[in-house]
Amino acid sequence: MTIQNANAIVQRIGPCRIALDQAAFPELTCELALMGCETADISAGFRPRPHGRTAGFLSWTEPHAGPAFTAALRPFHAMDLLVLQSRGQDRASLERALFDAGWQRHPAGMMSGEYPNWTATTLPGATIWQRVRGEGGHWLQKGVEADPLIARYAAAANHVRPGDRVLVDGIGAADGASILMALSRAGSVVRADGGNIRADGDSADMRLSRLADESIDLVVAIEPVVPTDWVARLDDYARLLKYDGRIVIGWRQGDSDAKRPANWADFSEAVSERFLPETRYVQIAVSPNAQGPHAIYPVEAEQPAATDWLMLVASVNPLLGTGRAEGYDHPAYPRAKAPLPALVDFGTAYDNPWLYRSMVQMGERLGHDVKLARLAECVIEDSRADSADRGAAIAVLGYRVLETRRGDLALAVLPLIDAYVGVPLTDDMPVHVRRWRISLAFLAGRLNELAEDREAAKYWYREAADADWSRFSPLLATKSVAASFYEARIHLADGDPQTALACFRQGADTSLKAAAFPHDRQMGPDGQPLPFYLQELAEVIDMGAQCANALAHFPLWQRDPGLFWRQVDVRRFGLASWARDLERENERLRAA
Repeated sequence: MTIQNANAIVQRIGPCRIALDQAAFPELTCELALMGCETADISAGFRPRPHGRTAGFLSWTEPHAGPAFTAALRPFHAMDLLVLQSRGQDRASLERALFDAGWQRHPAGMMSGEYPNWTATTLPGATIWQRVRGEGGHWLQKGVEADPLIARYAAAANHVRPGDRVLVDGIGAADGASILMALSRAGSVVRADGGNIRADGDSADMRLSRLADESIDLVVAIEPVVPTDWVARLDDYARLLKYDGRIVIGWRQGDSDAKRPANWADFSEAVSERFLPETRYVQIAVSPNAQGPHAIYPVEAEQPAATDWLMLVASVNPLLGTGRAEGYDHPAYPRAKAPLPALVDFGTAYDNPWLYRSMVQMGERLGHDVKLARLAECVIEDSRADSADRGAAIAVLGYRVLETRRGDLALAVLPLIDAYVGVPLTDDMPVHVRRWRISLAFLAGRLNELAEDREAAKYWYREAADADWSRFSPLLATKSVAASFYEARIHLADGDPQTALACFRQGADTSLKAAAFPHDRQMGPDGQPLPFYLQELAEVIDMGAQCANALAHFPLWQRDPGLFWRQVDVRRFGLASWARDLERENERLRAA
């Protein structure tokens, strides 16, 4: 496990200068060096450097943590970080010695899902500690009593989108801000208690009442202290959030006190009047032993739960942003960096660009499938026939049908696709509309396969394969290459290998054309390439490689079709969709 251990350390603290007992851990020393770390032997002393972070690795195997443990910590006193490997020793005594020696819990020390590893009696096998600089963090210098709060902020970090401006309001806001900055790609974190933390680390005074309307992307409110009543606080958050904003909020269940909700029904109703509830979080012990592991995990917002903590994730209804496109600015791709590549110029592409992150962007959009589908239906009902908004909504609804394997519902979506793609193509057609025409042609092929209309599926795959993706982006060639591959499958099953061969060849050729595209116009400004660009271009090439693989092994088709297909079907097209399908299958099995 040495390679995994070294990787886990570097994943938490990054490449740095790290000191350890090299004689006791020669393999770990070697693996850390191979991961970019400069290693030093702690027994030979450790001279700090003016630049770069320093860390120490200490393995403590003694049954008790007394004076010997305190002495073992001393050689690391000048370092920034400490990785402690322990094996079931008494947690309270270990933490007491660490806090007394000037260490505190690292903000990224408990990632989402790791909460059960922290029990009241023992620490996880490896923990990360940070040297206290200045005043330090109040809750990060606490032991087991801090675990539930840290776990809530770690769970909230999963809902931070790249570039988000996050408002943290509630208990432990200072440490919560540090946790969110360490565990997410937030652009900045504003504290309602008077701090404003940005990626560059500076701070300035900020109060909730001074924040402008619609200036916050995400509110994380963990038991906020309210001046009058908790419902009024929800109104404050509704005022501050953008039209594609989100809130992660939690209170301990109250009684008749107006400063916290009395029960789940009241809480859920009040949130629903202002936002679109998505997910409820449950925080409970996972064994009869109250001193044992605890967990925090998401459940359906409507699912009842026996817990005194009321925690909910909800989104602003993006339809409220209709007619307010002039105020839109994507935090990860701000207008200040104009000219923006067409790929991310959502402000000019959509009539209501607030829909993009709430409805379209996978990993960021509404997490409640039914409400996502209903949002898409509303957009289809109200949007212009030739708008990017409508194309995106049809795609969201269509893929929902595909995910649920409802062939009957596919017949209701296909006419929407036919009408959208049937709008005459013109030279001045917006590029995002072109994007959705190609994506929907490919989706129509999939939906017709689901409905068992194979001739129609071949027609739509051909439409997607022959479409001009270059007017939008070479990344859109994923649909054209995949369409060629999927059409080839149908021809193989129909006993027409020569047409299948031509489809595989077209898929490989399309991939090569996308790879040879002049990418400098698409990737973003010099020195700041779009982070997803090369990854998605690699997927285009991978898809083309699968088509090329089919061409190379095509003689095997006549020998044994199964042998041929085992050489060809080696990758999953549309990894994100496949992962969602797999998770749904896992959920079905767990429910069974």
